[in-house]
Amino acid sequence: MTSSLFSSRYSLIALAALLLLAVVLRWDVYPRTYFADELIPKAVVQHMQDSGTLDTNWEHADWRGDFAGGFYKLKQYNFSSYHTALHTFQSLCRGLGVDDAPALVMYRFFSLLCQLLAVLLVYAIARKLLNNQAAIFSATFLVIAPQAVVDAHYARPESFVILLVAVASWLSLKNCTEKKLSITALESIVWGVAFACKFSFLPMVGLAFVASCLVLKRSVVLLLWPVGILLGVAISAPYILSDVSGFLHGVALLRNQYAGVPIENGGVKSIFPSLYSILEYSLVFFTLPIFIIIFSTLFIGVSRKVKLFSGLVALISVLYWMIFSMQGVFFERNLSHLLPLWAVLFGVGASTLISKMSQGFARLGMSLCVALSLVWMLGLSWQIDQELFSGLARNKQMIAKEEVDLLKQYRADKMIPLNIMMGVNSLHGVDASVIVRVPELKVPEMALLTQALEVEEFKQVAYRELPLSFLPYNQLQINQLPVAYRYYQRTVEHP
Repeated sequence: MTSSLFSSRYSLIALAALLLLAVVLRWDVYPRTYFADELIPKAVVQHMQDSGTLDTNWEHADWRGDFAGGFYKLKQYNFSSYHTALHTFQSLCRGLGVDDAPALVMYRFFSLLCQLLAVLLVYAIARKLLNNQAAIFSATFLVIAPQAVVDAHYARPESFVILLVAVASWLSLKNCTEKKLSITALESIVWGVAFACKFSFLPMVGLAFVASCLVLKRSVVLLLWPVGILLGVAISAPYILSDVSGFLHGVALLRNQYAGVPIENGGVKSIFPSLYSILEYSLVFFTLPIFIIIFSTLFIGVSRKVKLFSGLVALISVLYWMIFSMQGVFFERNLSHLLPLWAVLFGVGASTLISKMSQGFARLGMSLCVALSLVWMLGLSWQIDQELFSGLARNKQMIAKEEVDLLKQYRADKMIPLNIMMGVNSLHGVDASVIVRVPELKVPEMALLTQALEVEEFKQVAYRELPLSFLPYNQLQINQLPVAYRYYQRTVEHP
């Protein structure tokens, strides 16, 4: 075990400070605003409450009155265990007398709570693997990772996913030492709950099963794991087992929805259309030094246990990067599965590298590299929270004021938004008394939309760059604010 700069007392003080920072970065002061995907838990959990069942089939929820227009009324069971957890959490809160809080507030608080528990588990795992210093580095990583901060602001399953991976990893590490079938059973049940949340957990569940077999080296594990997984699904999403065909139908829907569009003679892009987006996002939101530190655990002198853990994390990371790069649309939240694993390895890698450096400039340089990487992530997370969450209302008010002035300047009567998915078909009847607002997104379709507007004889009259426009494409540009707004007005009267 390498030496540590943190005694037990100081590491606990640092951990308490990190938990406070986690709350500051994640607390949404406008909890009544929501984006489209948050309609899903609202509708599905409401159906569970109204029906008095654990039916998590989206098709049975009531979608009337929501701006999604029935888009989600599909036969599928995605996020089932998450919805069951929300239903249980909300019932518990009401049992404690919390009746006046809106459902969405409870669900977002649940996301925050999941991440705080995950930070504690990541701290415990890294401390067990190495020392207090590694534990603090690991906890810091998860507290300030921009993707984790974004996930915690939403009533979506990603924070629940982070917690499940952290719990399963903690049980797996515990089993490496104790080698008990009871712990193996618990771990497999947790993975069953995870699979009932997102079927994309399947590769991770498979690798965890292989690791369990390698550690225990007992044939009974071959039977215990499938039973545990089925039990996890049965506990957290029993309706899946009663409607397997419906579950598979939903899986097929999602696979088709996110499938890549064939590109002729596209080379690598024809196979991995989202590869560039994933790499660009990963390098900007985490930085290259972070990944070097994480995967340095494959090569530096650490314990056999750490090398096994590191090898599995490296394998599943590459596998997920490949799987999600084959999709036609990049959703960075798909990488949330990996955050607690990366956090543990970052802590172990950073602590080990610093301790192995000789005294003087080498150790100072490595310490600065670690510190600067963390400062970058913290700064980005802080900006995201301040500009796109806690400061979102302020920014929208500023935009609205500027648009009023823009209408006056160009003598227009009103402003209408043009969604990139709508195209320009809805603009045939628009005359020069209207200004069209177009959200600028970092996607290839923007160039086609601009050309179409020019064909329709619209001219750009204004351009408003919005906060964090330097970031590569990510879902914040869809859910919170785009990169910029472009404003167009017809140059001639439309016949």
